Amino acid sequence: MILIKNATLITGGINSRIIANGAILIDGEKIVAVGTEKSIKKKIGQRKITVLDAQQRPVMPGFICAHHHLYSTFARGMKVAGEPAKNFGEILEKLWWLLDRNLDSREFIYQSSRPPLIECIRSGTTTIIDHHESQGKQLNSLDYIQQAIEETGIRACLSLGVSDRYGRAEEGLAENERYLKKITSSNNQRLQAMVGLHASFTVSNETLRRAVALASKFGVGIHTHCAEDRSDQLISEEKYQQRVVERFYQYGALTEKTILAHGIHLNNHELQLIQATGAIIVHNPESNMNNAVGTANVLKMLEKEILVGLGTDGMSSNMLQQMRCAYLLQRNFYGDPRIFFVEAPKILLDNNARIAQRIFGAKIGYLEPDYLADIIILDYLPPTPLKSENFLGHLLFGLVNAPVDTTIVAGRILMKNKKLTIIDEEKVLAQSRQTAKKFWAKINGERKGQ
Repeated sequence: MILIKNATLITGGINSRIIANGAILIDGEKIVAVGTEKSIKKKIGQRKITVLDAQQRPVMPGFICAHHHLYSTFARGMKVAGEPAKNFGEILEKLWWLLDRNLDSREFIYQSSRPPLIECIRSGTTTIIDHHESQGKQLNSLDYIQQAIEETGIRACLSLGVSDRYGRAEEGLAENERYLKKITSSNNQRLQAMVGLHASFTVSNETLRRAVALASKFGVGIHTHCAEDRSDQLISEEKYQQRVVERFYQYGALTEKTILAHGIHLNNHELQLIQATGAIIVHNPESNMNNAVGTANVLKMLEKEILVGLGTDGMSSNMLQQMRCAYLLQRNFYGDPRIFFVEAPKILLDNNARIAQRIFGAKIGYLEPDYLADIIILDYLPPTPLKSENFLGHLLFGLVNAPVDTTIVAGRILMKNKKLTIIDEEKVLAQSRQTAKKFWAKINGERKGQ
């Protein structure tokens, strides 16, 4: 058992209770009691416990990333040959597709997965929904990522983005099915799986049909990019005489467990289809700004009661940073300083918890009895009183800059006093740097052979 005492408890969501001098009792993977230290000590009895003193600092649920790309690590600092990409299509061709077709070994996939998982721990992100791409090595690729996840202790949902762009969709579907069978037969609550698709414009009707059938067979959702760039719509209309979401709808790809990443270039009819089917849109503000693909009309989506979550798209693992970016971006997009003070925290704290509960089928995202013990302690001493009624102001302008001191996932302490407890961070990053050199040399060799 673990007792966190002397805490300023933030129980979860935008309407979070703030409990001063609070305490949490963890037994196994779950929270068993939340309240005052005095009331909780009665539940402990004579059992041996580990005590963490929060020293009045905020204790809150770990953050959830609803769209991540662990495989993107080796793009950091990688030289892209030729003229800078001038549009999204060139960004894909010159960077991302170059990278994912060269991820052709266990070493490359495994080593590139570990650093962002460490960043998750350090930034308090305890759950991720990852979308993998390694066209150079698809079979068993999700096992290599799982190994990295098991070593770091994060909660994760995995999928492989199937694509027809290299004529290897059959292999990608096979890997998703293999991994779904593995996860279905396991009893590990920290791991889940979905069926991944790259995006509409790289997926044939037959591949889309088979992916939907596979997702239906296992009772999971589709995880795909959707209308990230205007070109996705243009290709869909030219090739299939349908807009992207209309095509997904026709093939039955839209369900309550479907994740549509980005959703920038959607019209009213597409939003209505998403709302009617209960599908999820995940906003990735930093990535969208970086790729200059536009700004998702998130306020309109929320007005239509679409479940909109928040992701990083692999740009980072820091969800507070993404929330602040969403807050600023939407205010600038609408030219209205009255908006997104509530909405940005809501999509991070409330909506991401709802998404995780749908995908994992478990109680995640709140500090309440019987919820999974995914908990963080932030190194933040407020300069003004912190109460339920002003929590969002502290979140957006104070907690957003606070370092995470302690990270717990499923009742296991992954970081304490800012030091990782179950993995050698320096060793992992040194190995990653060496592998990155080898990976970049491989890419340079491919370029010279062209």
